[in-house]
Amino acid sequence: MPERPRVLQMGPDPALGGGMAAAMRGLLASPLAEHYRFDVVPTYRGSRPLSRLWFFCRSLVLLAAWALRGRGRIVHIHATVRGSSYRKAVCALLAKGLQRRVVLHIHSGPGDVETFRARLGWPALALLRAGLAAADSLLAVSEASASALRRAGVGAPIGVVPNLLPPVLVEGSQPTSTGEVEVAYLGGFANPVKGADVLVAALPRLLEDERLKVTMAGPGEPPPKVAASIAGEPALTWTGWLDDEAKDSLLRRAQVFVMPSLSEGLPMALMEAMAYGLAIVATEVGGIPEAIESGSEGLLVPPGDPEALAAAVRRLGADAELRDRLGAAASARAERLDDVAVVERLDAIYVSLG
Repeated sequence: MPERPRVLQMGPDPALGGGMAAAMRGLLASPLAEHYRFDVVPTYRGSRPLSRLWFFCRSLVLLAAWALRGRGRIVHIHATVRGSSYRKAVCALLAKGLQRRVVLHIHSGPGDVETFRARLGWPALALLRAGLAAADSLLAVSEASASALRRAGVGAPIGVVPNLLPPVLVEGSQPTSTGEVEVAYLGGFANPVKGADVLVAALPRLLEDERLKVTMAGPGEPPPKVAASIAGEPALTWTGWLDDEAKDSLLRRAQVFVMPSLSEGLPMALMEAMAYGLAIVATEVGGIPEAIESGSEGLLVPPGDPEALAAAVRRLGADAELRDRLGAAASARAERLDDVAVVERLDAIYVSLG
C-alpha cells in the first residue's frame, strides 16, 4: 500500500482552546486523515512575549527540518489577523523558499479584516502582501470573509473552505424545559469583537424574565463593575475559561446559546452549539448568516443592538416549542455543514498542489 502523502499543519496548538485550534482538531479528525498523514507544528503557545517569540522561532526550525528531510510537499498554514498574520506570513515565505506548496487559510471575520487593514503601515503591509503572494492557495472560512479580503486589496483568487467541526458526541437534542432556561455565552472578555459589552448591556432586560439564567464563559476577565454586578446577581454566573469537559457540560445543560459578536468568520463555538442542538441567538455578521437562516435554525439580530439581543433571547425563554424547533433544525444544519463538502474541497486542493 502506498504511503499517504504528508501535509504539515501550522497554527495554534490543537490542544489549546479557541476557535482556530478547534478547527484544526476538526481537520485532524476528519476523513482526510485517512488519505493524508498530517504532521503538526504549533506556532503559538504561552502568554509571555519572550516565550511566544522562542516558541515561534522553534516552529520555524521545525518547518525547515520537515521540508529539508523531504517529509512532504504541502504546508497548510492557519492564520487570523494581528500577530497571527505576521507570524504566518513569515511561515509562508519560509515554506515557499524551501520549495513547498503553501495553503494559507484565513479564519478571521470581515470586521476584523477591515479594522486590521485600516491600521497597517507600509512595512507591515509589505510583509503581509509578501506572505499572501507566497500562497499557492489562499482560503477564507466564509464568503463574507473572502469579500472583506478582496476589499482590503488582496488580488489573488480566494477560495472558501469552512471550518470542520471537531468530534462532538451528543445523544439527542436538548430536552424541553418549561422551567428555568439556561443561556450560554462562550466569548469571554478578552476580545471586544465577541460582543461581551453588548451582552452586558442587554442583561438588565434579560433578567427581568425570572426563567432566564445566564452563564458567561471564555477568555479574559470582566471589568470590575461588571464582575461586581455578576457577583451580586444569582441568575448570572461567570466561569472564565472552560476546558473541553466543562464546556461540554455547559452545552449539554443549556437550552439557548447567545453570540453577540461584532465580527466573525465562521465561528467554531457557533457550530458546536448547533451540533448540541441549542436554540441560537446570534448577530448577522461574517459567515454566521451563511450557517443560520433567521427563524429557521436560529434567530439573527443586528450587531451592537442590546435591545434586539435581549428581545430574541427573551422570546426563546418564553417559548419552549420554538426552542426545540430551532435547536433541532440547528443540529440538522450542523450535520450538513460537517465533513463531506469541506473534505472534498480540501482534498481537491491538496491533489492539485501535490
